[in-house]
Amino acid sequence: MLLALLLSSLLHTAPARAASASLTIVDVRRNITLANDEEPYKDFYIAADASSGLKKNMVVTAVRKINVRDASGANAVGEILVPVGQLKIIAIYDKVAVAREFTLLSRDDLPMLEQVGIMTGDRIETRGSFIDNSKPKRKKVAEVPPVQSATMTTVAVAVTAPAAAPVGLATAPAAPAAKELQAPMALTAPEKALAQAPVNTGEKLEKVADSGNNSGHE
Repeated sequence: MLLALLLSSLLHTAPARAASASLTIVDVRRNITLANDEEPYKDFYIAADASSGLKKNMVVTAVRKINVRDASGANAVGEILVPVGQLKIIAIYDKVAVAREFTLLSRDDLPMLEQVGIMTGDRIETRGSFIDNSKPKRKKVAEVPPVQSATMTTVAVAVTAPAAAPVGLATAPAAPAAKELQAPMALTAPEKALAQAPVNTGEKLEKVADSGNNSGHE
């Protein structure tokens, strides 16, 4: 009974392992976006025939074979299969299946990889696969903030003119002021005549007196 169960399990798992071993990523292609709002795509082409068991919307695991050698690099110790990430099948053809990246597995609990990301040559493991019918999530494209127009700020500059100096303190009107001070000291023609009049009369009286004295002596 036990032998029958073991044989049946081996018979069921052998084709699956053979199919998984034949599933290999043969090419990776990207589209060239011409605008910021276009979605970038990355397609993985898998060599698979009709007996591979792949279905649309199936999520499979991409694994990478790593050859382990000693420190000298001369002796091969063995090889291991390290899970890299998960792919979602989007289309199946005669001998090719097309998949897109579903998620990358964290390296916290898995061996590290020299080249991160799923790449050409990685194998596809169907064990643990599942069907995901959810719609693909579109990545948000970073929007460029609009260019703000330059704001012209008008600054009012108050120009204060120097206060006009008083007329009396100005240099130009100083000459007329001096003339005005000297004007009262100058005598007009009539006043000069009146001032000189008594002098002339006195002189005449002196002359008359002198003439009288002279006549008396004679």
